[in-house]
Amino acid sequence: MSKLFLIPTSLNPEVNSAVLLPNELLQIRHLEHFIVETAKTGRAHLKQLNLDTPLQQLQIEELNKHKQDISKLIEPFKSGKDVGLISDCGCPAVADPGGRVVAVCHEMGVEVVPLVGPSSILLTLMASGLNGQKFTFHGYLPAEPDARKVKLKQLEQSILKENSTHIFIEAPFRNQKLFEAMLTTLHAEIKLCLGVDLMTSGQKIITREIAKWKNSKFDFNKQEVIFLIGK
Repeated sequence: MSKLFLIPTSLNPEVNSAVLLPNELLQIRHLEHFIVETAKTGRAHLKQLNLDTPLQQLQIEELNKHKQDISKLIEPFKSGKDVGLISDCGCPAVADPGGRVVAVCHEMGVEVVPLVGPSSILLTLMASGLNGQKFTFHGYLPAEPDARKVKLKQLEQSILKENSTHIFIEAPFRNQKLFEAMLTTLHAEIKLCLGVDLMTSGQKIITREIAKWKNSKFDFNKQEVIFLIGK
């Protein structure tokens, strides 16, 4: 039976060593076929894996938010080949287009093998001090200010009633606007956790009540940030 290996990658593009466990590296050394989010970034990750096949001979196919047709990507499975799936950053198929391939593999009867590696979502949740028993990842909140405000108030009610934690992300150039919107919209006692530039020398994971964030000055533009709110 063919297998799809879900291969996590570093959250820091400057890290030049693999983030996988030794036994996981052994499981994937034989792979020759890979599905990546971006070819250039994918090759940089593959170069670190010490595969049996030289990098130049690997079969690498892109799957990103712009590519919808995955028929070519699943061809290796039809001939019994194993395939590796790699995201540009972190765990594949989580906030990542690779989930479409995983879904098709289940339909085809291909075994899906997730490997252990860094997830910005879980790393920030672990270090946040917020409720890790009941949490939801929302992806992106609405960019339009009024719709974003409505969504934030809905999440606030969920926090106050159910003590749930809500996790979301934003494009780096909109981080500051989202941060400021939360300060003006959310109840003063709601806690906001920011996970900034994880796995880098500048990593910061800070949890404070909204009231205390209002007395702080931060500029998060052009940084990778995970946002969590809860109590």
